[in-house]
Amino acid sequence: MKTLMLSLMLTAATLTASAQQHYENRGFKALLNGKTPIEVMFQTTQNQDGEWMTAGYLYYPKAKNPAPILIVEGWYPEKQIVSKDEDETVSRFTEYQPDGERTGILYVTYVEVEGDFQMRRASWKNPTTGKVLQLSKFEEMRELPSWYPGAPKVLSAATRLEWQTKERVYSSEGPNSEWLDRIEVDFLERGKKVFTVKEDMSGAISKDLLTKGWEWVTNEDINFDGTPDVLIYVGMQPNGNTLNKAYVWNPYTRQFYPVPEFDEIQEPDIDRKTKTITSRARDYQNAYIDTFKWKNGKLKRVSSKTLPLH
Repeated sequence: MKTLMLSLMLTAATLTASAQQHYENRGFKALLNGKTPIEVMFQTTQNQDGEWMTAGYLYYPKAKNPAPILIVEGWYPEKQIVSKDEDETVSRFTEYQPDGERTGILYVTYVEVEGDFQMRRASWKNPTTGKVLQLSKFEEMRELPSWYPGAPKVLSAATRLEWQTKERVYSSEGPNSEWLDRIEVDFLERGKKVFTVKEDMSGAISKDLLTKGWEWVTNEDINFDGTPDVLIYVGMQPNGNTLNKAYVWNPYTRQFYPVPEFDEIQEPDIDRKTKTITSRARDYQNAYIDTFKWKNGKLKRVSSKTLPLH
């Protein structure tokens, strides 16, 4: 019985490894809006979590500074599209910039017959304006193009549950100092350090906090997608308001992205009902209230007002 179980486990491991290493490549060239050359290449594989994932890159060869743009199948802000033709496959990709901003949605419809990949139609949509541009004059690409940087990391990346953080808080003046002024936070993927955040802390922070259970790093959903993000406490302003560094998790790209806009938010009020984040800063004369909302993966200021305190 033990031999049989071991055999089944080895077989399953072999199949999983085989699935991870095998990529189904599909690609095409076309004209966007009838005039702009565009190339698209995407790959499908089964990751170690047993999920089938599709991702790739979009490329404009005639751009001033051409560079591959990540596309990942997923994130559907509107109703799912279903083809009336049972032989057709409809994929909807979201286009991501390196900072996590969503700058396009690519709709692709194709058929596959005995391994032959044929494009039927495609379009590109601006998620901000809603403007749609059609693709035409398709040409299949059977080989990975020279500009292709390799399989996107998302196809093998860990889930949010497989990420942890580990912080170190200390004084740059040495262990005998009574005040803390540095924080370093390691982001670990499956136990392996991927990157470290290093920050000088603001304000007078007592060393006593190290033994009082102070939460230097908290997991909190700040972009209202149901998945916890990361807030790093970096001190406080002279007015007593807290300051934080923020890193949001994208479940589709499976990456953490820094949120530089969060640096200016003091004493954040996170309202899940309105999906807004409000900063409430003040000095000796005024209170400054700024409200932020998420738009296409970026935190944007939507309102700002100043109120006199006297």
